[in-house]
Amino acid sequence: MGDLRACHLALAVTAAFLLLKLAICPFIGLGTNEAYAVASGRVFSLSYFDHPPLHFWLAQLGAMAFGDTCWARLPFIALGAGSSWLIFALTRSLFGARAGVWAMLAFNLSIFFCLVAGNWMLPDGPLNFFLLAAALTLAPLAKGGQLSMMRWAAAGVLAGLAALSKYHGLVFVAGVFAFLVSSGWGRRVLGIAGPWLAALVTVAVFSPVLIWNARHGWISFGFQTARAGTGHHFGGGLFLSLLVAQVALISPWVAWPLARGLARAVPSSDEGTRLLLWLGLPIAIFFTVAPLWSDDGMVQWAMPGWLLLLPLAGKYLADEASLHHWPRAGLAVSATLFLLFVLGFVMETQSGWLGSRFPHIFRRGDPTADNVEWRPLGSIINRVNLSDDDRMFVLTSGWRDAAKIDQGLAGDYRVAAVSNDPRNFAIGIDAKAWAGRDGWIVLENAGLPAQISALKSCFASVGVPSTLAIQRGARADAKLTIWRGDGFTPEGCRLLSLRNMR
Repeated sequence: MGDLRACHLALAVTAAFLLLKLAICPFIGLGTNEAYAVASGRVFSLSYFDHPPLHFWLAQLGAMAFGDTCWARLPFIALGAGSSWLIFALTRSLFGARAGVWAMLAFNLSIFFCLVAGNWMLPDGPLNFFLLAAALTLAPLAKGGQLSMMRWAAAGVLAGLAALSKYHGLVFVAGVFAFLVSSGWGRRVLGIAGPWLAALVTVAVFSPVLIWNARHGWISFGFQTARAGTGHHFGGGLFLSLLVAQVALISPWVAWPLARGLARAVPSSDEGTRLLLWLGLPIAIFFTVAPLWSDDGMVQWAMPGWLLLLPLAGKYLADEASLHHWPRAGLAVSATLFLLFVLGFVMETQSGWLGSRFPHIFRRGDPTADNVEWRPLGSIINRVNLSDDDRMFVLTSGWRDAAKIDQGLAGDYRVAAVSNDPRNFAIGIDAKAWAGRDGWIVLENAGLPAQISALKSCFASVGVPSTLAIQRGARADAKLTIWRGDGFTPEGCRLLSLRNMR
């Protein structure tokens, strides 16, 4: 396959998957994490409680342009299309155009890389784009090339933007230095100014996060390190469940050639392969095994590492395709399975039929319920609030419900989560300034008696509750209980997180 033909094919496939994501967008409501990003981004900040700021900024830009709708995803969809091209370009630069096409196909047929990180308003979208861009900028090192100071500075900017998306970007920088230290010629490269210039530029771009954390007691770093920190027991069950989830989200038809490509790559002395291993393997291994000693873990934590290793899958498939027919047949099967999954996800999101008919399939709840929006809440509160007082606010028990409430109210009211895990719904709120104001209490499924009592204690008086069912077809996915509260009294609140709001 010629280079020009490969480029045309990569552009065509990228465009096709871009159109697919645009086509399904109106049928998939904003998920909880997306609503959280939009809600958090309403208040501009140099950084935020649980993540660096870039995806919050992008989410707010999308919401300002298109409202709290699926079209607010457009910046992230565009980054996903860009990542598709970058995975092709990176693989082509290291292993040739044929491998680049196969890597790009694997990327777009992955549920996580295409449908989740390449589509939804999550920190993974900008992270993946800037990681790939930074890796592509550094790729000439694997061919023995010398980078100009301008190229080193560009790599620093891109790595800084990756770190401004998610803290994994800092691990990427460490991987670059480990790659250089691991060889004699690399150590000689460390003797010039370029790598150190890139590191300084990375820190400069990342500096808003450092400034914000210095002003807030390094709360974000404390939160994230605690999540992957020491647990109370050996987490073998959590490790195995997250490992299976990784394979499922990467997609089995992508995970298998990725594993085969990685197995071939480990003993290789090829510098391009070594570069990818140093960039991707530390992230993939650390965040895969972290649940063994931690009480917490999330399937997406290891994904940036697997992304940077994806060119190895492209090389493996290209090598196999030159000898056998099965990669092309596997491509057809994989594309069919992927499209069936997308169709099934869209249909279930719209109807909830599968979860209703076969509840045992989703023992922990239908995951598509996360994309059901609480839009009816706005009409209920606005109809009751005859005074149309824009100073009114809403209290709820946790950041997840707060995100859905903010989305349902389209940002018309300030929402605070007053619980042990409020995330950004406690930062930047001056509870004393609300003294004497009227507000609302909204809880899903009525909440626990202790939650209700604590929230009611924040008001001089609380009215009779009303209920609202969030329907999906004939099915009620959530039942909201709503109280009107008169005379906010922060001193009376029996909630520590509320008293600590800044």
